[in-house]
Amino acid sequence: MTIEDEVDAQPEGGSGLARAALSAVRALLGLVLIGLVLLNVGNAVARATGRVVIGVDEVLVFGMIWMVMIGMMLVTADRSHIALEILTARVGTRARYVLSIITHTVMTAACAYAAVQSFGFIQRVTASGQTSMALGMPMLIPHAALLVGFAGTAVIAALIVVSDIRGLAHHRGGRS
Repeated sequence: MTIEDEVDAQPEGGSGLARAALSAVRALLGLVLIGLVLLNVGNAVARATGRVVIGVDEVLVFGMIWMVMIGMMLVTADRSHIALEILTARVGTRARYVLSIITHTVMTAACAYAAVQSFGFIQRVTASGQTSMALGMPMLIPHAALLVGFAGTAVIAALIVVSDIRGLAHHRGGRS
């Protein structure tokens, strides 16, 4: 049984609501991705017929940045981010909890640091009034994706640390 299986087996209030919210966000991201693909196809057709649609490339790039950063939060919440499973596959449940706690603590710290740096950069970009070249869109919009993604991932990873500490205490107490 993996940590994820044990976490899923533990009764926690609101976990059904959280799963529904994550599913809704995944569905929304899927629709956005389909929209971006259709926009890209439309742009390619327009270029093939000699028309240039100003700003489509910016919308595509900014949309993908937002999708990646929201996706980072989703894979963290699912615990499906890149991990060194070579270690966790060879140790017991308690050691898996400890490794998960260490991994997610480091992730929390790194993402919180990146969020703080992103916030500082957003302040400078906003103060300078920087806009995108084609659409004149405030650069706050694409750069905010980094702040949202890193801050959200830090919060989610911190919640996982708390959950794993509870799971480790529960497992140590012999109530597994």
